[in-house]
Amino acid sequence: MTTRAGHDAKLVIAILLVTMAMGMLDAISLLHLKIFAGYLTATIILMAVNIATSQAVVLSGLEAIGFFFLGAMVGGRLVRRQRSVRSTIGDILLGVGGMVGLAAWVWHTNIPGDIYVTLALLSCAMGLQTSATRHAKLPDMILPAATMVLHGLAHNSSAAGGNSTGTLRRVSAIFSLFIGAVIGTLVSDHSVSLGIALAGGTIIVAGGLLLLRKHPLAFHLDRMSIP
Repeated sequence: MTTRAGHDAKLVIAILLVTMAMGMLDAISLLHLKIFAGYLTATIILMAVNIATSQAVVLSGLEAIGFFFLGAMVGGRLVRRQRSVRSTIGDILLGVGGMVGLAAWVWHTNIPGDIYVTLALLSCAMGLQTSATRHAKLPDMILPAATMVLHGLAHNSSAAGGNSTGTLRRVSAIFSLFIGAVIGTLVSDHSVSLGIALAGGTIIVAGGLLLLRKHPLAFHLDRMSIP
């Protein structure tokens, strides 16, 4: 592969799709699970608030942290295999999408303890997904969260003395997260399982894009780079 002036276009587009899916899942988790499956900063804060206000300890928060930790450990193993970055991330995202799809099925079937099983699957999947996005090593897009992206947008702006490199990529990430949250809210209001499944499908598309080779779109993206 030739040296790029910017970042791998396939990786950037895949991570933007994952970011949109995370917006969907964060919205669904907050509205219907009452805890975040992947945004653990918020999960820890919600647990602390419950303790400080003498409310019941959010055991689901401990579950989310534990299964996220498990997913991250498995992800750490997977990214250390001797494979290309695209293949490694693509494989992981396909697995993540499958787990999210399974979570959608669990919710839809209303099995006993479906909320806890769904949370466990989503949290483990988010730990895996985070390993994948970290492995992509895109500036300010290691995590599908707005804080670092917004900071990078301001920090590298011409007003701050920077050269504004990556502005479009960062704005796209914020837009993807926002749109994903809107979609997740609206779809889950009709069907939670459909909302989760849609997020899983989006992640599978992202993984498939990275593994796509003998296709005109793949050849076109291989020649592109994004600042």
